Amino acid sequence: MNWMKHLNKFFIRLKKRVNHMSEENNNNDAELEQEEKNQDEGKKQKIQFPQYFQKQNSGKTKNNPYSTNLKTPVLRGVVVSEFDGERIWVEASGNMKGRYGVEVPSGYSPEDFTPGTEVALDPNSFTVTDIVEKGKDAEFDSVETDVTFQDVGGLDHIIKSLKSNVGAQLDDDKQKKIKEWGMDLDKSILLVGRPGTGKTHLVKALSNEYDADMFMINGPQMVEKFIGEGAKKVKRLYEQARASDKPAIVFIDEIDAIAKKRLDDRRHGGEEVERTMSQLLSELDGLDTESDANVISVFATNKPDIMDPALLNRTSAIEVPVPETEAKEEILKVHSRRLDLAEDVDLELLAEQLEEDFTGRDIQQIVKQAAINSLETAEEVDTAEVSMSDFEEAIKDLKEGNLGTEKDFLAEENIHPNEMFA
Repeated sequence: MNWMKHLNKFFIRLKKRVNHMSEENNNNDAELEQEEKNQDEGKKQKIQFPQYFQKQNSGKTKNNPYSTNLKTPVLRGVVVSEFDGERIWVEASGNMKGRYGVEVPSGYSPEDFTPGTEVALDPNSFTVTDIVEKGKDAEFDSVETDVTFQDVGGLDHIIKSLKSNVGAQLDDDKQKKIKEWGMDLDKSILLVGRPGTGKTHLVKALSNEYDADMFMINGPQMVEKFIGEGAKKVKRLYEQARASDKPAIVFIDEIDAIAKKRLDDRRHGGEEVERTMSQLLSELDGLDTESDANVISVFATNKPDIMDPALLNRTSAIEVPVPETEAKEEILKVHSRRLDLAEDVDLELLAEQLEEDFTGRDIQQIVKQAAINSLETAEEVDTAEVSMSDFEEAIKDLKEGNLGTEKDFLAEENIHPNEMFA
């Protein structure tokens, strides 16, 4: 009987031992499973939210001792309201566009955040991480050009008008005398003319002749998707022009894209276009101050009939016409001056063969095509000369539409505009 009791005790101890080992294994398995789960979740989080995990080891940066340790990109914002005792109001841009009330970060004082101050925002908490120093905007860098008035043919009267007004304000000596006399010259010029008449060339030559920085942009580039972005572009454009060390010309081509007549119907982005134009009008009004005397605005359009009177009243309009026969001859001389011309070439006779609506760009295209024609027919390229027949063939191609000339798709009355895109 004793051996039976000892055997029972042995089985009981063995059972307890097996149960204990089973519990330890279950706990270990659970811990391993939880650890693997945490690792997987951590990997997912690192993909989705890298800003929570990618910390800088060195702590605060040397240049910005009050900045955060996040390596991820930050949002760009602008202070729109002064400190109200609790927070400052910042307008963020990009995908997180909106206005946010944020606290003054440690290390800064409320006086550091005046309206217009650009700041960097943490994309998670929207707290201010840094004050961004304003620098040059690469989008509005000045344009360098080697175009001179000698490269613009047939527009002597336009050049004279620009020199007498815009040029006088870009010349330091003349500008001092203008102030002494108390004169108020136009700081905003509107060039009106068909495409290809030389409006852009005139402005480039003007900036080059008077050693002025030219900040050039097309009107359609200022039409933005988000409300207020176009107005910000206009503001940054003029800020950069004012900050220039030299006299500056702000040139906006196709100005009609943002200066259309304001209507009650504000669909299709009309409200954003109006905001952009309102900012432009504000900038033009600001150019009347002495501190902005070195900034001249020049606009160009081929559709003055659709432009808003508010802008037309603030500009002095100059028409850049389609060249007449005498002007066409001058343009031919300008573009062919470097060519080797045959003895039979008569530029005066060629100018008479050109149609009345041929612009300076069309004439330039004719000269290019004539040069190509001469190279195709010449036996030796080194001795090639452009002949009268080469010019006449190029003129014929342009008249027949084989060269790049403006087409009037609506010339026939029975064609509806919608059929052009059917």
